[in-house]
Amino acid sequence: MSDEDNGQSVNRRTFLKYSGAASAASMAGLAGCSGEANDNSGSGGGSGSNNNSGSGYPSGDLRYIVPFSEGGGTDTYARQVIPMMAEELGVNIAIENIPGAASLRGTGKLYISKPDGSTFGGFNPPSTPVSAMVNPPDYDLRKLVGVGAYARTPFVIVANPEHEIEDMSDLVERYQSGELTTFAGKERGGVDHVLALLMKGNDEYGLSWEQYVGYDGSGPAVQAVVSNEVPVSISTDTAAAAAVEDGRINTVTCLSSEGTSVFPELQSVADEGFPNIDYLGQLRRCMFLPPETPDDVVQTLTGALETALQTEKVQTWSENTGNVIEYGPPEAAESAVADAFEQIPENVDLEEVREAAN
Repeated sequence: MSDEDNGQSVNRRTFLKYSGAASAASMAGLAGCSGEANDNSGSGGGSGSNNNSGSGYPSGDLRYIVPFSEGGGTDTYARQVIPMMAEELGVNIAIENIPGAASLRGTGKLYISKPDGSTFGGFNPPSTPVSAMVNPPDYDLRKLVGVGAYARTPFVIVANPEHEIEDMSDLVERYQSGELTTFAGKERGGVDHVLALLMKGNDEYGLSWEQYVGYDGSGPAVQAVVSNEVPVSISTDTAAAAAVEDGRINTVTCLSSEGTSVFPELQSVADEGFPNIDYLGQLRRCMFLPPETPDDVVQTLTGALETALQTEKVQTWSENTGNVIEYGPPEAAESAVADAFEQIPENVDLEEVREAAN
């Protein structure tokens, strides 16, 4: 996503402006293009977060974990931003997709990796925190160390064009009449499923779907809509962009009241008079390191992230696609996780979601 709004009215946020290209120590490869990243699995029992990991970081290739399938929003961003970070750091960074368990499988791999900076990864509060609250893993997401935030991404609802769905009100009528019965998104127990349950259980929405189908990421969910395996799905705007552009799917609504710069003309549910669900309707895209990673590693990576977001390549991609770029420091990433654990239980019946997920 870009900090640029391309002159469109949906720009209601403060975005990072392009301020020059990154200095690159060397050209760096990506995800299988030029060798393997280090094997970083192992216990997370490093020394305290203020310890120095030694000079010369990074001294070898790195691994970046995406806990979703290829083609989704998190993967799309990674394949734009991570190569620029690799150039700035002068190393290769291999992207590894580890989907499953509503993003908790890949996040768990990140958590137990060595706290030496050789492995970092990205997920998007409130999404993964919701998954952790619904099906608690044997680790605490709040102990992960933030690298930084890099974007905000709203959720949208998309539909197969065959159904000619006009907007959210029309969609609700289709489900209430029984014309449509199946609704889709990412895995059961994840944030998409919670959004779907919220819109089903809230009388002011009345989205009365009968069957929820979950996929490993927004990418596979969008492809299921394209093939008409399911008629309608929640998706990130990033993951839906290409299929919307070439007419394979249609947008129905945006689930964030702030709208979407990817689809600037798309109405939000709030625009149509439905209740505001912003606490779930958009993602804060963030990067993290294993617990107890030293501060010098954090500062090196967050500096590379900030520089990568300012590069001409990333800014041009952002401007051309409408995908917002917004840098935030390590504290922003950690706060996004903490805020989710505080706000979601206040607004969502987690026990009801657990029952529905199982």
